[in-house]
Amino acid sequence: MTYPDAVVIGAGHNGLVAANVLADAGWSVVVHEAEPGPGGAVGSGELVEPGFVSDRYSAFYPLGAASPVFRALGLQIPWRHGPLVLAHPAEDASCAVLERGPVGELWERIEPALLQAMTTPFPQVRAGLRLALEPAAVRLLRLPADPLERRIVVGNALHTDAPPLSLLGRLFGTLLTKFGRRYGYPCVEGGAGTITRQLVERAERRGVEIRCGRRVERIPHAGRAVIAAIDGWQLARLLGRDWELEPDPATLKVDWTLDGPIPWTAEQAGRSPVVHIGRPGAFAILGQYSMADPTRAPTGKEVAWSYTHDLPDPDAIERAIERLAPGFRGLIRGRRVERLPPGRLNGGTARSLRLHGPRVAPGIYLGSMSAHPGGGVHGAPGWIAAQAALDSASRRRARGLASLTISSK
Repeated sequence: MTYPDAVVIGAGHNGLVAANVLADAGWSVVVHEAEPGPGGAVGSGELVEPGFVSDRYSAFYPLGAASPVFRALGLQIPWRHGPLVLAHPAEDASCAVLERGPVGELWERIEPALLQAMTTPFPQVRAGLRLALEPAAVRLLRLPADPLERRIVVGNALHTDAPPLSLLGRLFGTLLTKFGRRYGYPCVEGGAGTITRQLVERAERRGVEIRCGRRVERIPHAGRAVIAAIDGWQLARLLGRDWELEPDPATLKVDWTLDGPIPWTAEQAGRSPVVHIGRPGAFAILGQYSMADPTRAPTGKEVAWSYTHDLPDPDAIERAIERLAPGFRGLIRGRRVERLPPGRLNGGTARSLRLHGPRVAPGIYLGSMSAHPGGGVHGAPGWIAAQAALDSASRRRARGLASLTISSK
């Protein structure tokens, strides 16, 4: 029996990136996806009511706009920005704001090394050496003295479950703040599903076969490699192993359709597609589209969403918004509530770095958000896994070894 060179498990954006990279190298590729369609967290549709387009999960993309992977694949993603990047209003009428603009000479020098580190597996010798030449970079991990600037960094750290004042929390907060200042927090015109559609169309033009509605119950047969673009717990189940990474917390997400823009007391929040709400321990993130992408809703209407690890129910989220935007609840036309189980949002806690390489067994590579560099829509885990598979095949050829066939025991 003839098997494809590679089988990819999972047609989320990382799996589709991996399939594209392998197909570019001339490999035959089959992708298996359990859901009815591709995309995973990167999708969009009329989730609440007709005429209002919501993003299913991921929605605003500082890492996507910065991604060297998307650039290397030649994707033409229609990023759309609001007047500001994000705002973090408080009940005392203060409002912290992040705008696009200069990032400083030090960041200009180290960003290429950070992007290289994001798209290469451990050990990241070259990126590490480049960063070692910039010992002053450690200063970037100090929290700003200005309370409003500090509020932005802490809020960005709270996009993860790392304690915001910890070293990892400050690292994540600084990265998102700097990427936000340089690349913004753009959404995608017409919906996040555009990213998936471009990846699918690119893959299919190269002969990739995508089979949806098929859940993989065992490691499939492949001639050269299997890329597991699924979370680590699912892969461990297929391999009969344990997965040691602790899951990230459960997430509550609410989508709304609204009769008008949210009436924020702080006018800066009305010009920011992303708004942070609350403080550590009672924190939520909100997205609103009309200022950046008016195609999402009828004229004069609005589409918005919020997610939280902290607040217990939709009513608590709406009360928190109402305190900062009196009249918000009166604008609600419809809502959609979803509770995501632990591990679903980030593929594992951000309290621990993913320090392992992509290879988990001979010919089997982890290429999902459970692998380095973790969650976010940037395609790096899929890219790294595919490159590792290609490098392994190249080494086998150089040593005169036969092709490696992967299958379940």
